[in-house]
Amino acid sequence: MRNFWIYTLARLGIIVAVGLILQPFLGFNLVMAMAAIIIGAILSYIFLGGMRAKVADDIETRVAKRAKTPKQKGEDEDTEDRIVDDEN
Repeated sequence: MRNFWIYTLARLGIIVAVGLILQPFLGFNLVMAMAAIIIGAILSYIFLGGMRAKVADDIETRVAKRAKTPKQKGEDEDTEDRIVDDEN
């Protein structure tokens, strides 16, 4: 989870930095914000590939761990299953 937040803050930092660079040229408006987001996304894709791979590995590990633990049925679910089975 730590890698996710570092990656997110790095992307946000790039977008803010690009916005600050573009602000004198475009002013503080929607066009500047959209340009900063687009350029920041491109720069993030180029320069943050290693961080993105770490985050993807963390997510894959969490999903695999979650898939290993079987979900325990509660009493309500068992009752519902019996009702549905009795109807068929």
